[in-house]
Amino acid sequence: MGGQVIRFRTIIAASLGLAAFVAGSLGAISLAQTPSVRKTDAQFAGGFRPDACRWPAEARRQQLSGCCQMDLEIDANGRMVAGDGVCSDPMFLAPTLRCLAAQDFVPATRNGIAVPDFQHLEYEWRATTPSGNMCAKLKTS
Repeated sequence: MGGQVIRFRTIIAASLGLAAFVAGSLGAISLAQTPSVRKTDAQFAGGFRPDACRWPAEARRQQLSGCCQMDLEIDANGRMVAGDGVCSDPMFLAPTLRCLAAQDFVPATRNGIAVPDFQHLEYEWRATTPSGNMCAKLKTS
């Protein structure tokens, strides 16, 4: 459609001899260019829901820490609708998904309108004081 608009504008300018008028009045509105899109990404809103974020029983018994790198689909209402990930120990995946599904997210926006988006985040389960970034081990594996 953009090509048609340019051709139409050129025909008007040539046939009516109004090149200066068209350039002055339509020049400010670039019909051939896609308008810039103002975009924000979905973001974790913070908070904690202890009823949904229960430590895996076996990890609690062994005092194990874990890290999960998660890929989430966040809807336009700021809710997780799908997720998957990789964890330092597979026993942390289901509890991490359950916990994140109960959390709030700030939805992504496009030109000020909330839209679905994908979010990648790292989620740590710490049994003791961390001695560094546990998720870094997942990146090198």
